[in-house]
Amino acid sequence: MTGQHRIPKSEEIVREAAGEMGIDTLSGVEIRGSFNELLIEIGDKTLSIYERYEHDANAQGLPCRVLADNPRQVEEAEKISKAEGFQPGVLHLLGSLYPELRRAFLSISQGRKSRGGKSFEDQFALLLTISGFPYERQHRRYRTDFILPSNSAFDRNRTVCAVASLKRTLRERWQEVAGELTNLRAPNVFLVTADEKVSTGHVKGICDDNLLHLVVWDSVKQQYATHPRVLGFSQFANQRLPQLQSQWESVE
Repeated sequence: MTGQHRIPKSEEIVREAAGEMGIDTLSGVEIRGSFNELLIEIGDKTLSIYERYEHDANAQGLPCRVLADNPRQVEEAEKISKAEGFQPGVLHLLGSLYPELRRAFLSISQGRKSRGGKSFEDQFALLLTISGFPYERQHRRYRTDFILPSNSAFDRNRTVCAVASLKRTLRERWQEVAGELTNLRAPNVFLVTADEKVSTGHVKGICDDNLLHLVVWDSVKQQYATHPRVLGFSQFANQRLPQLQSQWESVE
């Protein structure tokens, strides 16, 4: 972050997005019934709010920092402006600062990407909470994002619990993640993704080879309508999780 304005944490921005959308006023039944659509909408709203904070943090702070760190280039540009005019001076300044600006904008881009996965987790977590599905995040021993209903319940009887591991995209490390999840030896393991480009290779590797469930957008599920281990978010929230939840009291 640059400048005096702070970019809030991912969870704070997601809560702000939910407030602007009125999601936090909906009932659990309403959330479950629109889980797929709300997850899409809160993703878009979260990004919009983040971009607003990013602009406030960087619009003035970034140029000020770059100029302060490069006084020689600024002095040269000022001389050119006096001798040749404003535009030649600005062109010289921007050209001489290009490497610095490129690094700065690359850092901003990388920061946005690193937040993307965390933001998707926080959006998913918020909808789970309002839907009435209890969970704990990041099991102490297993590399998973969500255990439903709790870590202790999973340790006692993993056959009725759910494990959800989130990957915003399937372009990186999904094979490694799938292998780790398979090693849990649990029947209700879900790899949840926001990726719209799910290939037959993904389905084969995740669902057929590793016997995991793949949770995708409802529109993606239509492409794999007959595959029992590919679930749309609507099916996941309205059928599969409620079926499991009915058994959680026995292990809590």
